[in-house]
Formats: sequence, C-alpha cells, structure tokens
Amino acid sequence: MTQELQNEIEQVFRSAERIWDSQKYGDLKTLWDEEDTDPIYLAEEQADWKIGWDALRKYWEPVPGRRMLEAIRMRFYNIKVKPLSDEYVFAVGWVRHDMKMRGPMKAWGGDARISALFRRKKEGWKFIAYAESHKTPVIYMQELYKKWVRIPLIHSITNRFLMQLYEKNIHPKFGAFHRRIMDDENKEYKVSFKRRLSFFKPVLINLLSKIRGKKVMPKAYIPGLIPCLNGRGFMEEDLNDVSKSFAEDSSTMKGLSLDVGCAYGIASIAALKNGAKVLASDMDQAHLDILLKETPEELQSNLTTKAGTLPNIDFENESFISIHCSRTLHFLTPDELIETLGNMYKWLQPGGQIYLITDTCFSGPWKNYLPQFEKNLEAGEPFPGFIENVLDCLPVPRLPKGMTPHMNCLDPDTLARECRAAGFDIISAKYFGPARASSDYGKDHAGIIAVKN
Repeated sequence: MTQELQNEIEQVFRSAERIWDSQKYGDLKTLWDEEDTDPIYLAEEQADWKIGWDALRKYWEPVPGRRMLEAIRMRFYNIKVKPLSDEYVFAVGWVRHDMKMRGPMKAWGGDARISALFRRKKEGWKFIAYAESHKTPVIYMQELYKKWVRIPLIHSITNRFLMQLYEKNIHPKFGAFHRRIMDDENKEYKVSFKRRLSFFKPVLINLLSKIRGKKVMPKAYIPGLIPCLNGRGFMEEDLNDVSKSFAEDSSTMKGLSLDVGCAYGIASIAALKNGAKVLASDMDQAHLDILLKETPEELQSNLTTKAGTLPNIDFENESFISIHCSRTLHFLTPDELIETLGNMYKWLQPGGQIYLITDTCFSGPWKNYLPQFEKNLEAGEPFPGFIENVLDCLPVPRLPKGMTPHMNCLDPDTLARECRAAGFDIISAKYFGPARASSDYGKDHAGIIAVKN
C-alpha cells in the first residue's frame, strides 16, 4: 500500500465531511459509484442494511429539500487502507459524529468503527459499500428490553441514562458549529413571503414608535441581530472578539474612546462597564436616545453622544485613545472608506487603536455575490466585494428605505491594506463568524485591530 493510495482514500472521506458540513446530505451520492446497481449502506442507528439506490436516497434525504436534523458534524479518522486489486480498495477507521435533531431533544455525540469498499473510476475512487460497525447502544438496549419486558421501569431508566451519556459526550466544537448552521438557515432570505416582509419591520416599528412618542429597540427577527430603526443594517446582540477587545482595552487606556456607528451601543455599554469613557456616535438620534436610556445611571457620567454620519462627521485631531466601528464601513463607497480611515487616523492619539468590523461576501444575502467576488479578487480589483446594486443580491424588487444602493463587502486583506495606506500598523486581521456562533467555520465578518504609532 502506497502513501499516494492512502492520501487518495482519505481525500474521499474529507469530501464526505464537507458534504455533511454543508447539511446537503443528498449530495453524498456524488461520492458513490452511480453505475453500481446495489450500493450498501449501514449507519449505526439503522435497524437493517440499506441496499440499492432507493434505500440510500430515502436515508440521506427522506424528504427532498428538507433537513430532518438541525445539524450534524462528521469527522473520519484513523483511516487504514488495504488494496484488494487495482480496481478495489477496502478501508477501515473511525467516525466521530455529533448531531442535533429538530425538536426539544438535546444534541448528542459518539464514535463508531467504520469500514468501506471503494471502486476505482475515471474520476477517482468511489464508495460502493459503507458500514458503521456496531449498533447504537441505545437502540441495542431497546431491542433487548423488547425481549424481556418484565421490569419496564428499568427500561425507561436505562434508556435515559444511556442518552445522558451521549449528550455529555458532545464534541466541544459542536455547539458553535450547530449555532452557525442554524444561523445560516435563519438568515436565508428566500424562504417565505413572511420573511421578505420582515425586511421592512424595523421601519414600521420606528414609525409606530414616533406616533406613540416612544423610542424602543425592535426585537430581532434574525437570530442574534437587532434591526436598526432606520432600516440600515443590524446590531449584533452579542459582542464578537474584536468588540470585546475594544471594551477591555479601552478601560486600560487613559482618555476618551469613540464608538462610531454604534447603533444601540452594545459595545459602548460594555466599555463603560469596564471603566472606560465613551463618546457614542450614530447617524440616527433615536438610537442614541435608546442607548442613553439603556445605560445604567451610575455610568452615564462617562458617556457622551453625538449624532452624525460617516464620512461627514468630524472630531478634533488626537481626541481619542481608541475607535470602534462595527458593521458600518461596508455602507461606504471605496472613496468614502479611504476618507474615513484617514479621518480616524487623525482623530486618534499616538499609540491609539482602531477596532473595525465589516460584513463580507460570505454573509447573508451577499453570498449571492461570491462568484463575482472571487473573479474580482483573481483579476486584482482593489475592492473585489463592492456591489454597485444591492438589488442584485436582496430578495426585494425595490430598495428598502434607509438602505444604501451599494454594499462594500470587505475581506480582511483589503481592509488591512487600506488601514496601512492610512498610516496604521496592523495588529490582527481575520475572518470570523457571527458573535453568537463564533467558531472556526465563520467568514461572515472581517475584523481589524490596528495601532497609530
């Protein structure tokens, strides 16, 4: 057995992992020899073997286009390969599975032995048989108790005990992975007429609040995101790592911190609680009024506010020791972005730091622009994520009130380059996911921390 053969078979398993991660289980068929008339499949929870394409399809995708699971994560490891001939290879190993069914039940995880048979095709190795080698203990115990029903209470206790073992065995990364999958599902705009109407909800809430003379924060209709009253974007309900750094670092610096484009001020309040002095700025005075209302009374003496819109708002040179700007810069054109970064450099004191978060083309409806983004990136376009007409991505026929006609989705490299051009030294530049689903898988946002030396 050559290392090349080992690598080829492992790549098939890696492809299977990617398909499981995508939650498009029907795509697993692409890894199988579709010319084989009797493929064989056995998962550990199955009562019997699945033989033939109809059985496999019904197992992978019982209802085409719908997921029965909220999320599943599969990882294959310790793969051993045994060539049987030039055409066939037998492989054994282990699979780690973690999953969450739809409904109130908890997530669970475990490990199982696997074996698989591959056939060489022109396009590479393909599965013709796959089996997980032992039956799930819970199911096995249930079958045993069916044969011995004299003490039904023990059956219930044992079944619950075994399930708790599975629930305690969940992989540490699965929680974030599960939230990420569910967030992607809930941020899919093209799912219903109701979801499309919800895009206009913040404007209606703002109008109703004005009529009543009240300023209230709208409820999130996309998990983790609170819509802005003016219809321009969202504020995350939780702090991401970059915003956390702003809140923590600002409290250790002597001086005033700026939170520009602050919306309802989640980062401002966090910094205030850590002992920082903050000037919170937003284009909508209603947001600032809500921030003042939500700020604990004992912290209000350290908070000032100023309404204004980037890139036109201005401050005195060297006024701040730190500047935080989350999910705002992507509404600026490239020229406006360059102007704003230059202004931020002037507003900062020497040694001060900026904390920037923007949307990328891997976020929400902007994913529709990904193919063009990749082409622009390859062609060397200076702003590969600049979308001239957002209606090319949004599921609405007309531009929502408050929304810019363009979107400047920024990747970490592009944003870091422009920060350097403005005079900053980069401390960190990275992709990351939504705050409530922070994980290794997220690329929804670009984050920059940089310093003025």
